[in-house]
Amino acid sequence: MEDFEMAPDEAVQDAIKQFKSQGVTLDNLDLSVPTDEARAARSAFLDSTSLLDSCVSSDGSVDLSKSNHTKDAILAALKLVSEYCAPEFENCKIYRSLLVTNAAIYTLMNFLGVEGEGSDEILLANIRTLRILTKESMELRDAFIAHERVNKLLSKHLDNEELTGALLALIKVSCKNVENNKGYFMKSGGAKKVMAAVAAHPESAVVLGEACFCINTLCKFDDFRKEMSSAHENAKEFNLLGIVPALLKVTDFSIAIEHTKLAVAAMNATRVLAVNDEIVQSLVACGLLDRTQSSLAKHIHDPQLAAAAIGVYRNVCGNDEIKSTLCTNGSLEVMLEAMRKHTGSPMVAEHGCGTLAAMALRKPENVTHIFTCDGAAALLLAMRHHPKNVTVQRQGCLAVRNIIARNPEFKEALLELGVEKILKDAGQFQGAVDEAYAGLRDLGFEASVTKFDADTGAVVKTQMFGESKANFNKSNLASNDIDARVDENAKPANECVRF
Repeated sequence: MEDFEMAPDEAVQDAIKQFKSQGVTLDNLDLSVPTDEARAARSAFLDSTSLLDSCVSSDGSVDLSKSNHTKDAILAALKLVSEYCAPEFENCKIYRSLLVTNAAIYTLMNFLGVEGEGSDEILLANIRTLRILTKESMELRDAFIAHERVNKLLSKHLDNEELTGALLALIKVSCKNVENNKGYFMKSGGAKKVMAAVAAHPESAVVLGEACFCINTLCKFDDFRKEMSSAHENAKEFNLLGIVPALLKVTDFSIAIEHTKLAVAAMNATRVLAVNDEIVQSLVACGLLDRTQSSLAKHIHDPQLAAAAIGVYRNVCGNDEIKSTLCTNGSLEVMLEAMRKHTGSPMVAEHGCGTLAAMALRKPENVTHIFTCDGAAALLLAMRHHPKNVTVQRQGCLAVRNIIARNPEFKEALLELGVEKILKDAGQFQGAVDEAYAGLRDLGFEASVTKFDADTGAVVKTQMFGESKANFNKSNLASNDIDARVDENAKPANECVRF
């Protein structure tokens, strides 16, 4: 700084600019000007992780009777780590990154096996610390490899409601968006442990809620870094273990105690289980439709519960018989009322439009029920209230298309509701353009697809198949004179590339 006569702030900004110009990622670096306060904070953090690491024996065990530190000192160290890595703490990302670079995350995983007097209190504090860390950092979730140990702790402390709830919460956050962790947990018997927790605490809203969150996470494909997902197989495994009647009991319990958040968790878990017709029929046979309808009617003022209930309807509509039942048993009317009441909720709008699209597919009689209940107006209202939400627009366009495909008699009614402009507006989005085009075509409008260059924003003409001859590369065409062409292009050995 002295050589270039630069102030500290100016020197830091210049260095940042130089690194970024070279494509260097600085996300996990502390880019602030060093101060005595910052140095003291970093030193306190490293001292805490060092204290915890000193408690771990060479074989990875943590025995408090052999530790040189008191229980209170260990708890204080865990508390400091939690506070420094919490999202509200300044430079929290830097401290989370330090846990990987100095291997402290593995120290914390070793603490899951803590033994000795006062170990339960330390174990609970450590689980909560790990939950904070893995919830806020994908890097730490990827580094978390202790699911087998977590499963053993669930078995060991099954009668402890507080520890069981904390362990389930850790599973939920550590498996979110990380397919590998889901696999580790399930392969070490995780599904059975979740089922055991539900059975052991039938009246604990905390345990039941966390168990539902776990099921929702494990049976959902959310790690888009992977091409394949175990979500489908996980749902089937839970079904074989008898999760369906257990979840419906949770729903009953949540409604009985007026705990809408638990009801939402149970419905979301139920929804992700509906991965095949066998499971869907099992859910319906256990009374899912009546429970969902009564819950939605009773708590229709709650947008989260409305979204969860309509999401259940959406997933079971893959069965033609069940979706027809929903159109005639009062479920359709309650769903449409919820859509009108919660026009500002994107999830209610998406699930509502998706459910209407599924109900209308290949079922002209269902379309008649939808129009009788003024469902088309509710559908278009949802699309108007969320003009820039691509998923809402796509599901809405699908619903319009499915409605008109086999029921052309409703064309005039849709036009009077302003469907043409809504579809044309939806067609501006790449994620909804095909569905909007199909809807306009089936309504009898001349429609063309316009695409835009992602970099320049210029209009790119869409070339339909057959408009012009394909320009094939002659060098790739089949040939009967292959030997002659090989000789023609042959090179001396000294001109060939060597590896």
